[in-house]
Amino acid sequence: MAQVMRREWVWVAVVSGLIVAASTVPYVAGYAAQTPQVRFGGALLDRADYHSYLARMWQGYRGEWEFRLLFTPESHDGVYFQPFYMALGHIARLLGTELSLMYQIARVVFGFLMLLGVYPLVTLFVEPVQTRRAAFLLATTASGLGWLTEAIARTPPGGVSPMDFWLLDGFVYLEVLLSPHFCAATGLLLLSLWLLLRRPSGPLWWEGGLAVIVSLGLGLIHPYTMLVVDLVSISYWAIRWLQTRQVAWRSVATAAAMGVVQLPLVIYELWTFRTHPVFSGWSVQNVTLSPPPRFYLFGYGVLLVLGIVGAVTWARRDGRKLSFPLLWIGLVVALTHLPWNLQRRFLEGVQVPLGMLAGVGLTERLLPEGGQKLRRLGRLLIVALVVALAAMSNLQLTTRLTLAAASLSAPVAFWPADLLAGIDWLGDNSGWDETVLSAFEVGNLIPARIGHRVVLGHGMETVDYDAKREAVARFYAARTTDAERRALVETWGVAYVVHGAEERALGDFDPDLAAWLELAFRSGEVAIYRVTLRAEP
Repeated sequence: MAQVMRREWVWVAVVSGLIVAASTVPYVAGYAAQTPQVRFGGALLDRADYHSYLARMWQGYRGEWEFRLLFTPESHDGVYFQPFYMALGHIARLLGTELSLMYQIARVVFGFLMLLGVYPLVTLFVEPVQTRRAAFLLATTASGLGWLTEAIARTPPGGVSPMDFWLLDGFVYLEVLLSPHFCAATGLLLLSLWLLLRRPSGPLWWEGGLAVIVSLGLGLIHPYTMLVVDLVSISYWAIRWLQTRQVAWRSVATAAAMGVVQLPLVIYELWTFRTHPVFSGWSVQNVTLSPPPRFYLFGYGVLLVLGIVGAVTWARRDGRKLSFPLLWIGLVVALTHLPWNLQRRFLEGVQVPLGMLAGVGLTERLLPEGGQKLRRLGRLLIVALVVALAAMSNLQLTTRLTLAAASLSAPVAFWPADLLAGIDWLGDNSGWDETVLSAFEVGNLIPARIGHRVVLGHGMETVDYDAKREAVARFYAARTTDAERRALVETWGVAYVVHGAEERALGDFDPDLAAWLELAFRSGEVAIYRVTLRAEP
């Protein structure tokens, strides 16, 4: 590994700060555009999962560490699982900070730290400074050809848009834009590999020990990513052993220690999802399959083409260190196509080895120092243009989100003040375990806004989601009998019923005519009813 000069770190810090700042612009636009009538909710993409994270933060804010699903009405015991957002809730309580603000602070902090963590790993395998910088830029800002495919043939309603607009598992910038825990997990993934692979003879005892601890922290956020760390590091060590004909026993000891520490966590989580009925139901619905191969081709676009050029160039020059990015990418290809529900989750961090290969392809093959005798300024300009081309989908997405937020034309980003007033009343006048019945959109907001339990609110975290969605629609339909509604309320243990615009869209049920519902709050067209009578036996 070549020495990293101070000016390199300054450059990395400045670029990382600019990337984080760019990702923050849409949120600033959203908060600036809100009015007394409509309020910005804090999410511009992936609103359902954003609300899931805030719901977990609420549990931490209440002082809890045992995680429960608040998007399903079944009463159940909590489990110790993925405490990242619960920890943020505890911190928010100690600091007296609103949860949405705490979320944004975490996104900025962990996003910046993750970006800083990309460069040390790049420097282990890429030595020329100009190549390192190109690799860093491509690994952190590149997207795909979604902008081009959408311009040629726009995705029809109900279709799947290009993955570089939504698949945050596979793109570093999307992680920075959307999710602090993805940033934290990817940062720990990169740190683990840096500690494990920085010495050809294997990690020193303190490096191995720290890597074990870091991998455990990674497992507490994204357990499946531990498999990537383990397989990449062990495979890389095995290849080194074959090359040198010497076994690095420190590497063997570190791998064994990682297995010993990680195994109890894996066993506990497998036991939880196999034996706990509610979490087992969540696991069945938690399906994140890999998109078809053509999505990857267009999704990585320029990055993939440059990566192929870089791999060929790297192999001809010096193939010893080439095994690292190729191993990582190859393992991810395999893991994302094995028959399990979490296929695309294993994409996390893979843009870094792709960026390494692409950086080599761009600077050492297409723009070599000697052959074309390009001036330094000209080379920098061409690199900047290529990076900008590779980042076009990210640029387009950020611009589109900013303009939509600023003009109040992003309906998923804003909530009417009357609805928020009703939800806030529930937060002040009911307990978190007094289940609320509403339409899906409102049910998705309530746990995030006040940390209370709902009947329906999340495609994965509402157990038996399809059946509950049909039942909720039936509840608000005018043709449903009063006895059927009361039976549903009794089955779900509902304490409050919401009736607003989203619920009226489901049907013409008039709660004022139900003797077992009592008006508790009204603000504009939003009403909250208290259930006063359960279904008769």
